Amino acid sequence: MSTAVETPAHSVAERLAEEDLREAHQDSDEVARHHAAPSRILERAVATSVLGLSILGYFGARSVPVANETGGLDPRWWPANICLVAIALSAILLVVSFRSPPFDRDDLEPISEGGWFRLFSTLLLSTAFVVAWNLTGNFVVPCALLLATLVWVYGARGWKTLALFPVVTSGCIYLLFHTLLKVPL
Repeated sequence: MSTAVETPAHSVAERLAEEDLREAHQDSDEVARHHAAPSRILERAVATSVLGLSILGYFGARSVPVANETGGLDPRWWPANICLVAIALSAILLVVSFRSPPFDRDDLEPISEGGWFRLFSTLLLSTAFVVAWNLTGNFVVPCALLLATLVWVYGARGWKTLALFPVVTSGCIYLLFHTLLKVPL
């Protein structure tokens, strides 16, 4: 009699295990459909874009006016060297995109709902920040507004995140650059 009781329980457990296994395979198939396929064109486009922007950044950094030419470390030094590193890395990426198979992109997450909206909102808000900073000559207020708006666009809704974080962050950036490092903002 004990075998009759164990057999149905065992078969129920087997059916549940098979069902779980089937669901796991369906989930993995669904995830695999959302992964990005390898793309040489995308790799080359990104490498070329970064290379071009880095070259523009280098010449932009070298054209920064300096009151006193020191011949050493000046306000042009860090941006120019960062751009040189970006030029080297993007050139390496461009060469790799021509000489090796495309990178596997299965570790990328699928595009989330609202992802394109967030991307274009970030670009638009960053442009508005630069324009507002140049028009007003004030850094702190446009920076705080930019951070508050970006935090809202990316989903935060708490008052600390929307009010306190942008004000504290903008203040710290201002104190660091304007007060301590004497960089005019």
